[in-house]
Amino acid sequence: MRMHFNKKLQLSRLAMACGAALLTLNQTAQASGFAVPELNITGLALSNALVANPDSLSAIAYNPAAMAFHQGKAIELGLMLVEPDLSVNTGSGTVDSDANDPVAIPALTAFAQLNETWSLGLSVNAPFGLETEWPAGTFDAQYPPASTIPTQSKLEIIAFSPSVAYKINDKASLSGGVDYYWMREVIFNGDINAGMPGSNPAADLEGDGRGVGFNLGFMVDQGDWSFGASYHSEANIPIEGRVDLPAGALPSFFSNRVNAELTVPWRLQVGVRNQTTQKLAIEFDVTRTGWSSFDKLVVDHDQYDVNIVTSNNRWEDANAYRIGISYDFTQATQLRIGYTFDETPQDDKFYSPRIPDADRQLFSLGVGHTLSNGWTIDAGYMYVKFDDRTLDIDPTFVHAAPDAAETNGTSAVNGDYDSSVHLLGIGIKKSFM
Repeated sequence: MRMHFNKKLQLSRLAMACGAALLTLNQTAQASGFAVPELNITGLALSNALVANPDSLSAIAYNPAAMAFHQGKAIELGLMLVEPDLSVNTGSGTVDSDANDPVAIPALTAFAQLNETWSLGLSVNAPFGLETEWPAGTFDAQYPPASTIPTQSKLEIIAFSPSVAYKINDKASLSGGVDYYWMREVIFNGDINAGMPGSNPAADLEGDGRGVGFNLGFMVDQGDWSFGASYHSEANIPIEGRVDLPAGALPSFFSNRVNAELTVPWRLQVGVRNQTTQKLAIEFDVTRTGWSSFDKLVVDHDQYDVNIVTSNNRWEDANAYRIGISYDFTQATQLRIGYTFDETPQDDKFYSPRIPDADRQLFSLGVGHTLSNGWTIDAGYMYVKFDDRTLDIDPTFVHAAPDAAETNGTSAVNGDYDSSVHLLGIGIKKSFM
């Protein structure tokens, strides 16, 4: 399609807005990329080392095969408050993200034993998400003219995961299920840096979408030792949305509808648990996340079915190493602590200021107390400390694509990034025999 040069420039601005809006998804809280692995309060306290636990009802959210080792019915509700603390120093002072306010994340897990062999379960949680907002002017001085400066990012994904477990024998079980992802809301904003004070028009992109994957689980209980594994497939979530630019930024015959596709990565968690003493149990897990599937993101214009921008992320698969320790202080009260070292999938070549990623350490603790009539109350706290990360890329050597629509990994993101997160949660379980 041929068009006037000015219209080409206007379209390129749309491309920059969409590209910078969507190409740099990161996480607001606890795990590498934009994953949120805390699926309930017991998991929060044990640093998510629950995949091989046949004793705790909370393990069902991490490995549905655990259902086979429980009887009757049960339901669990939890609420976590997540408070991030993100700042950057670009050389002209430290700037805090405007999205450092607490965020509430609910979770639900339920299961029912059908007979001695089969069980049904359902988990509803938010395994992925992000939110950040940089004050206006944070990166103005570093981004080249006509590029898009990141301002606000928000991603809310809710997963509905029905599953079925089959008890092979008294010591082993299998499970399988569906992961239905509802991308409830996507908001990515950016300012187009025209290189002139007061001439940076806002570009707002909003959208939503849905996608489907599957999950598999396995558990073996050998008495003092137990083993477990859980796998969630990757899933593609088509995004339908719109981009709003100031008047005149789009040709009059163009709509503001755009579409893209977000790939939710596969996750594999394997673990081994030992009942060391009658009261003490230790579990060690490894989680592998397939972030390499988040290689690129393509944004198309709905009206003309033409490619607006193709953005490269080139993340790498990453591991998290978890240890969870529980101690039965009394017959009714269990104390819990946990630790995780979590690798980042993002290197300097495609680094982004939309909540910068880094290797991190997770420290957690909590308690569970069993009441009468099948009621249990859980509480947990986690502190996440990101490694300090300094970007000092030579502006004469750009790793990523040199065009203004893709500034990942360029000198525009240089700075000292400091991040940490506090998580506090409370939950309640009810068992029915």
